Amino acid sequence: MFNRPLSPHLTIYTSQLTSTYSIWHRFTAISLIISLVIFLSLLKLSSYPTFNFMLNHINIKMWVQNTFILNFTTIFLYHLLNGLRHISWDLSFNLSINLIHSTARYVSVIIFVYLLFIIQKIVI
Repeated sequence: MFNRPLSPHLTIYTSQLTSTYSIWHRFTAISLIISLVIFLSLLKLSSYPTFNFMLNHINIKMWVQNTFILNFTTIFLYHLLNGLRHISWDLSFNLSINLIHSTARYVSVIIFVYLLFIIQKIVI
């Protein structure tokens, strides 16, 4: 009785690619909502003169801002493309497992090319 695992289904079943997409889609949605709340809070606080004075005297390095922008755009792009894939699944397109794997490759290539473009714009 004491030697039984708590979740035996975790050792029996392998994870599926589609369930991983769903989990990461939820994580990106949560991070986008948190980023939006932080951005709107900073926007509201910037209307106050004392906060604006403090912001002017704090030197935030440019690479920190660029890293935040790069991470935010990557998360947003993944969430957008994954949402479009879910919409196509709801409309009964791309339902075979081979198409799911190929669209995963295409999405990763699109995100990689976009990141290269953004990095080039940030560095130059």
